[in-house]
Amino acid sequence: MFRFQYQVVTKASAQDAWDIFSDWSKWKNFANIYGGLQWTEGAPWRIGSRMEIEVLRPVEVVIDHLIICCEPAREVGWVDRALGITIGQWVEFEKQGELETRITTWGEIAPSGATVGGRKVEQLVSSFIETWYENFRQACDQTASSRN
Repeated sequence: MFRFQYQVVTKASAQDAWDIFSDWSKWKNFANIYGGLQWTEGAPWRIGSRMEIEVLRPVEVVIDHLIICCEPAREVGWVDRALGITIGQWVEFEKQGELETRITTWGEIAPSGATVGGRKVEQLVSSFIETWYENFRQACDQTASSRN
């Protein structure tokens, strides 16, 4: 099992950060790997709801994304499954003073050492998370700037 963690701090409120995060139509702005994204079961972001996430690179695959915890603007957790790989991931939104929010994501990948498209899943996930969350932070900061 491989454990990962990544953290960003934004000038946006936890609610604004959540609003951006939870709008899956914006996810293509944060990473250029997505094809289609659609909720297939239950209401979005409700425990037990499912989303299909089409990934186009490094290989084409559809990920089953099952929500296991959701407290909007506080935390969300899910389990992703595809290609015989399971990823459990959490995202926490934590207010920092009056003007900032720390967003931390962490999770575990099983099995460790698996390869996809010739690269270890650990490398793919780590690179993806850094790209996604840095672009997400920038979108949050832009929202905060436009409100001030």
